[in-house]
Amino acid sequence: MISEATEFQGRPVAVLGAASGIGRATALAFAAKGARVAALDVNTDPLEGFADDLRTAGAEEALSAVADVRDSNMLNTALKQATDDLGGLDHLIFTSGILRVGALADMAENEFDDVFAVNMRGFWIAARAALPHLQAGPDRRKSITALSSAAAIRPKASSGAYAASKIALSHLVRVLAVEQASSGITVNAIAPATVDTPMTQPFMGETNASHGYRLSGTSPMGRIAQPEDIAEACLFLSSQASSYITGITMPVDGGSTAAMPRG
Repeated sequence: MISEATEFQGRPVAVLGAASGIGRATALAFAAKGARVAALDVNTDPLEGFADDLRTAGAEEALSAVADVRDSNMLNTALKQATDDLGGLDHLIFTSGILRVGALADMAENEFDDVFAVNMRGFWIAARAALPHLQAGPDRRKSITALSSAAAIRPKASSGAYAASKIALSHLVRVLAVEQASSGITVNAIAPATVDTPMTQPFMGETNASHGYRLSGTSPMGRIAQPEDIAEACLFLSSQASSYITGITMPVDGGSTAAMPRG
């Protein structure tokens, strides 16, 4: 039996959306476990030097590469190169996502389309591209983990497109999990509420840019999530401990979607 301390040692992992926030924290969390990590993102500047940071954190091997989840050709090429360089692929973590806010009646069509192109269609493209590389044999733990949102469980006004894209992603996860069940590949999603990331920071407090949108904010546990909280959930859903869990969207939100608070 593989120990929890060493189960990711030398295992190849690709993290999409790794340039910042949850993706960056997740790549570092796998690195700290001795994994071989590919950090992929459309934003190139934050990736500069990140492979060195991953190796410093403990990664057996690390690389960074440009990958746009809206572009299937680019993503196929990037994942194939990452797989070749890392010696396979055991786990895909999809954290890419964008948030556009505003009333549905006022939202521009291109903004609506962009949200779905990244958050939902991007996951489908990434999973489809990764599947041929995840066929590593019946004795190896293989998984796909996607980042959904508490908005998929409890949508909010002024973020309707975002919420719809995330519940669509969760349904893709459910169906893909069943379609891949016989292969041993588990497919799951994580649904955070407010996480302290570059995507949410512009909406902290009252701003004119919020267009009426409000973050979930402090959870019943008395704080908002840090990216590392979600990274730990990604580790769990990739671990042997979760090998019989597939097709779920798991809230990691400090109780934010469990019940309405008092007052």
